[in-house]
Amino acid sequence: MPLLVFPVDNAAMQEVTRNGVTFDVCPQCRGVWLDRGELEKLLSLAQRADEELWEAERRYREGRWEGKPRKRRGLRELLEIFGD
Repeated sequence: MPLLVFPVDNAAMQEVTRNGVTFDVCPQCRGVWLDRGELEKLLSLAQRADEELWEAERRYREGRWEGKPRKRRGLRELLEIFGD
């Protein structure tokens, strides 16, 4: 018997770990269930990634970066951790 059933379609949730954050996903509708603290962890990861991109962009403008930093993608990048 599953530990958690998704309230929308009553499907058994699957535990998934991405980037060190564990959360539950419905395999049928791809709905996500976040326990206490998981949203904060995800937001922290997104903020850290954004800060790294700002730093890379600053170094690029100063001529201290080889190549060109990738563009910021915002929420899309954060949500990629829910992908397969």
